[in-house]
Amino acid sequence: MKIKKFLIVLLISIIAFTENPKAILVLDTYKQGIYTISDIKEFNGAAKLLTQKNVTLLLIVDSNNNPKFYKRFDTVNEIVNLGCIKNGDIITIIGSGEIAITSSK
Repeated sequence: MKIKKFLIVLLISIIAFTENPKAILVLDTYKQGIYTISDIKEFNGAAKLLTQKNVTLLLIVDSNNNPKFYKRFDTVNEIVNLGCIKNGDIITIIGSGEIAITSSK
């Protein structure tokens, strides 16, 4: 009887207190503007231009107003690693194109 209770408690605790690790893939599309990153944990990002024949600039500035990343996008679907993006960073998009930022948390 004690073994049965122990097994039931063990099974319930294994189910209730375990968490499956998973990679969350987020795809956000940004148009011309200034975007402040807030309320997120840091993540590694990658960016690519989605619209053809639209030269677009991507600038990332950290929370201390130091330039962190700059890229001129003129080729569609060219994937560029942005490095680590943290809370407080500012992403600026200049141009008429759309840029997709994929993050893996």
